[in-house]
Amino acid sequence: MKRREFMKTVTMAGGAVALSLGDARPATAAGKYHLRYAPRLDFLSRELTIPQRLELFAEHGFDATEYNGLTNHPIQEVEEIRKKMDSLGMGLGIFVANPAGWNKAGLVDPKQRGAFVEQLNKAVEYHKVIGNHFATVITGPEIPGAPRGDQRRNVIEGLEQAADILEKTELTIVVEPLNHLVDHAGYFLVHSDEAAEIMAAVGSPHVKILFDMYHQQVSEGNLINNIRRYYEFIGYFQVGDVPGRKEPGTGEVNWRNVFKAIHELGYQGIIGMEHGLSQPGMAGLLKCFEEYKKADSWT
Repeated sequence: MKRREFMKTVTMAGGAVALSLGDARPATAAGKYHLRYAPRLDFLSRELTIPQRLELFAEHGFDATEYNGLTNHPIQEVEEIRKKMDSLGMGLGIFVANPAGWNKAGLVDPKQRGAFVEQLNKAVEYHKVIGNHFATVITGPEIPGAPRGDQRRNVIEGLEQAADILEKTELTIVVEPLNHLVDHAGYFLVHSDEAAEIMAAVGSPHVKILFDMYHQQVSEGNLINNIRRYYEFIGYFQVGDVPGRKEPGTGEVNWRNVFKAIHELGYQGIIGMEHGLSQPGMAGLLKCFEEYKKADSWT
């Protein structure tokens, strides 16, 4: 994004975007949710500027966003994002700490460790500016023919090195299991039990699990039981219905029960909307927001 585009005013009098924003203003006050759901900052990225998206989220009761691609922006733009978020009373959930790609992420293969450490140090610098507390880490794929125990030790050693880097910061990396049945064939870390065992081996408060409920529903199901079983190792949650990876209400998951279970565990962190929209544009985003209201409507 060009800087002049990023810094456009959010008022845009008379334009189609301004009309869309006006039509989207909610009738009810913000802050009516049990949990802190965070729309992806990528939503409506072709229609609205970043400041406009943040304003739209805040107007609909969300006090947080998440943005995988944060480190693709120059630090100066991240400073402007932070200022805008401060003006709206918003926080940031996660961004991706090692964005080289899920198939060369730097943990399973020791040859990639140097690149992983370089990316993690960059993530720390962005964390200092944006002021969030979590960043996603992916392990990378399996090494064909290598013993799984050796690969697992490589992951643990890489995460221990990361924990040392993060020890004097307020940043925690959340390691994401991904499904290998639909989206990421050959990925190393898939199941929540092994993820918990790796976290226990690392033994650092700066290294936790990112429990993406789309991936875990595809890989193993049994979401509520697994969330309860491994909750002490989970640092962050993300949402996506199955099949299709769209908003709640489009697939098989009973999100009201899942969200209620997370709430009952005392979780006060952010839950990221890591999914697409079943309908395009503003209408699709508003439908998405309504589905979160329904899923959050237990008493």
